[in-house]
Amino acid sequence: MDENVRQVVREAIVELIQDTVAEGNVAKAIALHSSKIHFVPAKYRVLGGLLQSLNIKFGNFIEKLIALVVERDSKVTSLPASGKKITFSMAPETDALIDRYVTQRQLPDSPDECDDLFNKLLDTIIRIENNTPAQDKNQIRKDVDVLFKSAKGQIVYLEIKYNDDHDTGKFVDINRKFIKTYAGLVNHQNVTKLDQLKPILYYLNPTKRWGPIYTPTANIYRGKQLFEEFFDTNFDDINTYLTHIGDDPEILAIFDDLYKKIRYGDSPARLL
Repeated sequence: MDENVRQVVREAIVELIQDTVAEGNVAKAIALHSSKIHFVPAKYRVLGGLLQSLNIKFGNFIEKLIALVVERDSKVTSLPASGKKITFSMAPETDALIDRYVTQRQLPDSPDECDDLFNKLLDTIIRIENNTPAQDKNQIRKDVDVLFKSAKGQIVYLEIKYNDDHDTGKFVDINRKFIKTYAGLVNHQNVTKLDQLKPILYYLNPTKRWGPIYTPTANIYRGKQLFEEFFDTNFDDINTYLTHIGDDPEILAIFDDLYKKIRYGDSPARLL
């Protein structure tokens, strides 16, 4: 196992656990559960809640993991907006154009393939944003999962998801947010040509559920495809480690310590 890969994955996990403990406000959770009548001890209910929260946040873990890969990988350069919520400017015309595109792709007579339509949309976004005065644009805030410069100098924006298993409404929202964040980045990165900024909707799990309804196949990457095109980091190393992560002694020790702190801690405040 590549030690660098192992360290990257471990750091992402530790960060997620620490964030969960802080965000969960364990002391308040224990106080809350202690006031409720239940046969399951309050501290165990708090621990169960934390574990469930970690399970829900696994998608966030994947974002942090890919961000760390980008930061450590020698072939790419992480850009300052990566992993941050950024305030962008966007023309009202662009906003309406994206909403109209998403709506039209849901119509029965919409073409099965969307490559040409999508590229035309992005090209139109760039034209509108470069021809609309700054004072006529609105401010929007969007999360930028990962943003980096490739070895060839192209800026790559990643919208990262663990699995392609979202329900219909969530799937629509993901694609709408993906395209609107791209539009914001056109301004933020001073993009004037289509090939300067590549938007990629990335699924760590290669299993495919949804077809290219809103985003074409050329902009949907799955599993090792992203790594093979852009990174030195080996996807199979990460995949193998994630598969056996529950048996890693250091990761087990982190969860054992978390259990002991909640179960035997003299004061819940020690956990904060």
